[in-house]
Amino acid sequence: MGTVVAITSNPDPVYIDYGSTVVYEGDTVYVEGKEVPAAEYNEVAIEAAQVEQPPPPVPAEDGSSEWMPLGVFALAQEEKGDPVAMFQISVSKDGLISGGYQSLLSDDQKPIAGKVDKETQRVGWRIGDNLETIYETSLGNLTLDVAPVALHFGKDRTQTWLLVRMPEPGEAGKDQAIPEASKTPPPLASSEKKE
Repeated sequence: MGTVVAITSNPDPVYIDYGSTVVYEGDTVYVEGKEVPAAEYNEVAIEAAQVEQPPPPVPAEDGSSEWMPLGVFALAQEEKGDPVAMFQISVSKDGLISGGYQSLLSDDQKPIAGKVDKETQRVGWRIGDNLETIYETSLGNLTLDVAPVALHFGKDRTQTWLLVRMPEPGEAGKDQAIPEASKTPPPLASSEKKE
């Protein structure tokens, strides 16, 4: 994948592994073993999803662009593996998230809106006007071929799903393989603010 947009003061990418480095247990979230109230931890994602709908990410005619495409991802449950939706995700130089969502079950299509928290590199977004279901991962995770994403259904329920990067379109008439999950976990880096 290309270069990550430099919108953070921390030059090292942050990877979050929900279920390992970030564990949800009721009203508590354990971040690399440290106990944090879930309401406090989730505030970053909730705030990120509250942004006004950014414009669609359109490349500029002169080749420069305010937006960098992060890719097209299939959304699947960890246990079941079948994709239920597709996301096209782009990030602006200011850290806004825009793009599109398409349900593979109902063919529903809507824009997405969110932002990157510059301190933690956590990314939160919503689909259309739905402020109850929020998607959260890290900017570093969005550079991986297979990455965990936390889905917040309201304030009381969180599930871990997977985003699987779809390959760029190949030549017409040729088969193309879907990326496999890496067997090596990404480096463990704190999602907390570094001092």
